[in-house]
Amino acid sequence: MQLPSRPKPDDIHVDGARSQRGFLMIETMLAVAIVGTAMLAVVSAFSTASRTSSFVEDTTTAEWLATSQIEVIRTAAFVLTPGTYPAVSAPAGFAVANTTSAITGGDQNIQTVTVTVTKAGEVVYTTSTVKVNR
Repeated sequence: MQLPSRPKPDDIHVDGARSQRGFLMIETMLAVAIVGTAMLAVVSAFSTASRTSSFVEDTTTAEWLATSQIEVIRTAAFVLTPGTYPAVSAPAGFAVANTTSAITGGDQNIQTVTVTVTKAGEVVYTTSTVKVNR
């Protein structure tokens, strides 16, 4: 009686090992795709946060400039309409302008003053106040 021959180690589960390697490759590709998508989302979030921060900083600076300009206008001598009051100095990239207009049907001693703050030629903030000649 002859015993059955032992299988060689290379013959054991050859098909199973090949399918296992393919399965690992698919898992790796899937993991890379998931990590890549997550990284894209993180980079996008940083980009959005940076733009939002820049917008808020510009708006805050513009509000501060407009408030400063209104304080200068309140303390300045009355300028006849149409006219402008001296502008405050602005940080690099910003510009402050003001215009006067008479109140419709009103007294020439009362005017509306509009202050506009721009950055790189685009309006960032606009506000108005009333100036009375006393």
